[in-house]
Amino acid sequence: MPILDKFGNEIEHHIDFPNDLEVNNIEFGAGRNNFGKREHPKCYLTDLSYPELLLHFKEYANYETEYCHYLDTVCHFYDYNFARKFENIILCNPYNYGFYGLGEAKKFFNRAGDILSENGKIHIIGKSDNKWCKKESFDNFLKNEIEIYKSKYDFEIESYDPLDSNHEINTNYIFYRTGLRDKTIPNERLIIKKL
Repeated sequence: MPILDKFGNEIEHHIDFPNDLEVNNIEFGAGRNNFGKREHPKCYLTDLSYPELLLHFKEYANYETEYCHYLDTVCHFYDYNFARKFENIILCNPYNYGFYGLGEAKKFFNRAGDILSENGKIHIIGKSDNKWCKKESFDNFLKNEIEIYKSKYDFEIESYDPLDSNHEINTNYIFYRTGLRDKTIPNERLIIKKL
């Protein structure tokens, strides 16, 4: 049975990466999750590599299986040269990239600003103990007054929501840690807006 997005439409595999301008959302580090495709329809799902031993969801007649992946392509957040902009960037518990430390935060927000459209948003679902994406790390970046660590773009928090294990995100989705084997339960959601 097909997996449906939040509007009741079957999630899609997008093959013309990144050229289909109707696909205006992108998730980086998606692993084997389908969050971006379900919550932000018209979304490219990407990761650094295809998960080993997992078939693509379109290869299954019934792709509601935990042993498949939903990626459209392989893409590195920092290294891909986009000739276009996206309305939304989605990150689910990112690791080794994000806003931990002022230098990494500047690098991250410069890159995000380059590929986001005006008033574009970064949607982050994560764990508060993940230093790469927790709200406290973002707050530290905003408070920074050292010029060399400031991004060339301005950002602000549009919303912050704590997520308990009964939240609809945690009951409707399965999230995995790096390595894609161990499940994790996110406890915060941030939406960061480019100004």
